[in-house]
Amino acid sequence: MKKHLLHLYEKLRTSFWSVPLVMILSSLLLAYLMRQLDAILSALPLFETGRIATLDWLHMRDTNSARALLSVIAGSTITVAGTVFSITVVALTLASNQFGPHLVRNFIRDRSTQGSLGIFLSTYVYALVTMRGIEGTAEGANSYGFAIQVALLLTLISVGYLVYFIHNVAQSIQVDNIAHQINLEFHQAIDREYPSSAESSGEHFDTERLELGAGSTKVPTPRGGYVQIIDREKIIAVAEKYNCCVRINCHPGSYVHGWSQIGKIYQGGNPQAIIPQVQAALQIGALPTAEQDVVFSMRQLSQIAVRALSPGINDPYTAYSCVDRLIEGLGTVLQRPEPPNCYTGSAGNLRLVSCKLEFAQLLDASLDEIVESGRANGVFIRHLLNALKHLAEVCQREKDKVALFNYLERLADDIKTFIKSETDSIQIREIISDIQKNLTG
Repeated sequence: MKKHLLHLYEKLRTSFWSVPLVMILSSLLLAYLMRQLDAILSALPLFETGRIATLDWLHMRDTNSARALLSVIAGSTITVAGTVFSITVVALTLASNQFGPHLVRNFIRDRSTQGSLGIFLSTYVYALVTMRGIEGTAEGANSYGFAIQVALLLTLISVGYLVYFIHNVAQSIQVDNIAHQINLEFHQAIDREYPSSAESSGEHFDTERLELGAGSTKVPTPRGGYVQIIDREKIIAVAEKYNCCVRINCHPGSYVHGWSQIGKIYQGGNPQAIIPQVQAALQIGALPTAEQDVVFSMRQLSQIAVRALSPGINDPYTAYSCVDRLIEGLGTVLQRPEPPNCYTGSAGNLRLVSCKLEFAQLLDASLDEIVESGRANGVFIRHLLNALKHLAEVCQREKDKVALFNYLERLADDIKTFIKSETDSIQIREIISDIQKNLTG
């Protein structure tokens, strides 16, 4: 249940309408409350003809002045709201063309942009509703004294937000800031999926050696799409209830076809009751998300690096920055204990076998496209190998060393074909040889 709530929060976070809608509804509530407050205060003895004598300068003299002020506020804020929307569309177009369409999500989920649009729309709605409720009598403006002043306060806040919004847009389209935000999300995903301490209810085991029995029931995919979240706790609870073991064949971020299967049920006595509950534990959607998918942020950084290495942009320093962040994330994974893939129930019986990405798969996902685009660039390859040299220093598990060694072998093969400079080739081969010696030593 918790994972599904987090998934709902992430969907709302990446929707452009959620924050403005909440702020508009809040402005309607604020307009009603201020009307009630003015009605209560106007009946107090402190008021003379509807206003406090000592605060006389806060109040409007007549209804026409009050309506004129609110009309100016409403007209100006809705105009600026259109400008804010136009600037946002330009920023989204620039992000899509410059950094790739997958990075548009990062701009849409920016709370500053959503809040800026929301404050202008909510100020417009507040001024419009308050103006509509002012009575045509001479006391109409006085009975709405505080409501009008709140409209003026919201306008001043909107002016401040406009300055902040322009500053935020100028900052958000800088590639270093974009890469930094993706890197933060990358490490948050690593902390969730590769925690520093191993889970007490699970352990890592070679799934090829598991003997779960000959009889099994396939769990079909409810629909095609990307696996967004897998609720392990829910699957374990279902397996406990029906005294069975569930094996999941996919991981968050993988694409499942409508005709494929997401797993198998072993030792289950009532598969027709188990299958719908197992399917409900997986959230499948049209787009991948970063909640449980470490590769999601890797691909975003990789996309920036690939475009930076393209002849049209030719920005190798951005590619260097992305590679450094990817290597840092891979190094963090190497220093964490292997995540469990086998989970037991309360009685110690095996209840869930999940699919986990190995280091070799993460290495391929992070660097393959970048190497494909930059393997003819000797300077870039040297920078990549120097980063991999630092990665080899924290590579302790034998299978991880083998994965990194094999990746270096593939790089050495590419060098023979694509690096034309003999000087670059010699230097690159020396670096590869040094790293491999450290891995096998």
